[in-house]
Amino acid sequence: MKKFALALSFLALPLATVPALTSCNTEPDYIKQTRKLEEQQKKNDDVFIQDYLTRNSITNYTRLTSGIYLIPVLEGPTSNSLIKAGNKVTTKYIGSFIGKDNEGLVFDASTNNRTTCGCFGFVNGQVGPIATSGWSTATLQMRKGDRKLVIIPSYLAYGVTGSAVVPPNTSLLFDMEILDVQ
Repeated sequence: MKKFALALSFLALPLATVPALTSCNTEPDYIKQTRKLEEQQKKNDDVFIQDYLTRNSITNYTRLTSGIYLIPVLEGPTSNSLIKAGNKVTTKYIGSFIGKDNEGLVFDASTNNRTTCGCFGFVNGQVGPIATSGWSTATLQMRKGDRKLVIIPSYLAYGVTGSAVVPPNTSLLFDMEILDVQ
């Protein structure tokens, strides 16, 4: 009888765990809603950026799969390798808005950081108060000597929270020159 009970418990175990395992695959409604809002914001950002490009007759851009737009201004020597994650990057930049009402309004620039070079250094892949994840993604397509206009959608910039000077859900333009890569 004990063997029968033991065998029965082994058969019942998978049946008892199936609901627990399948419930792991369902997301709470608030997660689904958040994901839906994020996808809608990505679409809104792309429309917003395309509007900026059209208003300014910019056609020589590359759109990365991440949603970042790169507009070449000056190409560095191709003998310089592309920036990689973990590289220390030194850049001069000017960050501005691209909205119809605030287009061109500068919210930050490396010359404001009181360094002798008027530059800013960051380690590619490390997000900080200025170096957004968009910077790390964009600079992987750049090399020492490049100067590009980098349009970063809000979800790769300061997102839904914004910053002290950047409102939430704001796409940004950075005029970025790569001075050094180590």
